[in-house]
Amino acid sequence: MAVLIAALVLGASLAPPPDEDGELRNSARPSASARKAAQDDVAPGPPPTSDVDDDKPKAAARPEGQDTDDDDDAEGRVQPISTIVVTGHRLDAARTQIDAGLGATVYSLTNDAIESRPGGETGSVVDILTQAPGVTLSGRTLDIRGAAVNQVRINNVIVPETISDPADQLSSRLAETTRLITGTLPAEFGFAPAGVISITTKNGLYQHGGQAELFAGTDGMLEPALEWSGSVDRTSLFGTGSIERERSTIGDMLGNRARERRIADEGLGFADHVIDDENRVSLIFGGSHERDRFGKTSVGSGSETTGDAYGIASFQHSDGGFTLQASAFLGVASEQASFTDTTRDRRTSRGTQIDGSDTIGESHTLSFGLLADRSTAREIEHAGLRTVAARTSLGIYAQDEWKLLPSLTFNPGARMEWLRGLAGSPKVEPRASLVWAAPANFTVHVGYARYASAAPLGEPPASTHSPDERDDAFDAGIQEKTGPFTLGLDGYVRSAHNYIAEHEAIGLAIPTALVFRRARMKGLEMSGTYARRGMTAWLNLTLSEAAGRSLVGGDALFSPAIVSVAADRYVPLASDKPVTLSGGLTERLGKVTLAGDVLVSSGTVRTLGTGEPDGDRHSTYIVPGLAAVYHATIANRPADIRLDLTNLTNAHYVTSDPTNLAGGWMQWGRPRAITIGIEQGF
Repeated sequence: MAVLIAALVLGASLAPPPDEDGELRNSARPSASARKAAQDDVAPGPPPTSDVDDDKPKAAARPEGQDTDDDDDAEGRVQPISTIVVTGHRLDAARTQIDAGLGATVYSLTNDAIESRPGGETGSVVDILTQAPGVTLSGRTLDIRGAAVNQVRINNVIVPETISDPADQLSSRLAETTRLITGTLPAEFGFAPAGVISITTKNGLYQHGGQAELFAGTDGMLEPALEWSGSVDRTSLFGTGSIERERSTIGDMLGNRARERRIADEGLGFADHVIDDENRVSLIFGGSHERDRFGKTSVGSGSETTGDAYGIASFQHSDGGFTLQASAFLGVASEQASFTDTTRDRRTSRGTQIDGSDTIGESHTLSFGLLADRSTAREIEHAGLRTVAARTSLGIYAQDEWKLLPSLTFNPGARMEWLRGLAGSPKVEPRASLVWAAPANFTVHVGYARYASAAPLGEPPASTHSPDERDDAFDAGIQEKTGPFTLGLDGYVRSAHNYIAEHEAIGLAIPTALVFRRARMKGLEMSGTYARRGMTAWLNLTLSEAAGRSLVGGDALFSPAIVSVAADRYVPLASDKPVTLSGGLTERLGKVTLAGDVLVSSGTVRTLGTGEPDGDRHSTYIVPGLAAVYHATIANRPADIRLDLTNLTNAHYVTSDPTNLAGGWMQWGRPRAITIGIEQGF
């Protein structure tokens, strides 16, 4: 499918974001009167990401030649203060009150933090979140707290369900701020048991100009990209596009290895029009296209092709303490695998999302909304068998942010979801959390949430029925800020009935749903950050378990011996990695920014014999990386010249294994590579 490459992206000059470099924290908000005062008398600047992102040093100072003041920049790259900027900022602040992640655990990264770290903006949203606590990778799929069923939102609007794994399709360069919301999610978030990835795009209201980028690696990686942003009167524009080429090695169940050549392009465009002081409309459109060519394996040589496109239109009204955002979305996607046989999957999704928030007195903020979606899947399976499936989903919610005391907030809520159409019975999902924010920068939170979800449309074939999943999640944590240090401890337990996973068969485009009668995920996440002047550092440690038992869906894929073992005891899920540790440091030294990070992880799950499904794992691996960025001026425009060293020790580690219950190709992490890049402003 042809990709929507948007009008091209952001000026090299970035207005200062709320400056947070990867801190895990609980979401507690100031009083209703304080929030209203902030919206009524807000200073112009970049869009707020969340009121949990406050008073933090930036990950890196501005590039040479970039103005740090709010006045007009000599190069025309910072917009002068105007009524439109103030209005846009106030509307942005109002929108974040809807998407606050009340009582949940929020991990936030600004664009400055991303650009300062090894790899910079060359990866997808998945790549920049691998340093977050509780996050692991299975191939290119992001697992959050042991599950891969996640939801991605752009400017608080859900990316259509039909887009498969949008976090891997979206480039990290489109985001001004990326937030990972986990724990006991408030009632606003539905159809997403594991977590929510909330992206706030860059915006031409705050940045003017463009940036051309080119990156090349010694392992064959090549990525040109463009960004542009600007505004005309009351309308702001932003666009980004990139093309990526890379080579890697894959393997099959029999141990055959082959080369994989990947070409992917993606783009996104964003337009925002301020109607008046209380209203605005916005449009987001984007898409991606990817083709992977594989050498000869047990299924022969062949290719896999994916493509998607989506559009989102939104209207926002904000009046004092009341905010309403109504959106309509449409998405189309296709996947095709061509080996000895050709299989294809085409999906469409359209719907509407409405979210509102109203401040009632000093103690209550009421939130409410709905999400309705109609999805269709058309599949061509083995031997040309054609199937068509369609489903309508609806979710409604209400929640209250109740200030019991100035330092104590209770967040009760409930969500009702019709997962398979209005003719079926709704799933009732209570949610509640309690947050105590002591005056001495000490915070405690505890919460409970119930989630529900249905198997992906078309998985398994329409002739069978997979039960709906129901999860009960508990989360508790503490956090303390002492000077430049922020320390956090968070624990979670999640019990799932009819847990839904996926099994991918090599050479087929259509995965099959796996359903475990019971599953459990539990873990302990420890985090620490340091931020002072030009230096930031972070360290995260996660101890976790993810296991399931009793296959009740997809069991026909496996031998009776494997099904019998899984019925008798819990077996590790493919996402299970008991220990992960990530950490790093960035420092600005004049015109140079230096950075280093490391990822340590338990090995990927594998099966060595039918008597022990998922009973073994590959070796633990350590992957260090370094980066250096020189902030220069070329042709009177700021430019960044960067050098990245990936996988310094050249660790050979497996990210997915076809012998475990999730199947798929054998994939390895990126080998040692040197990447050189330039980002030139214009």
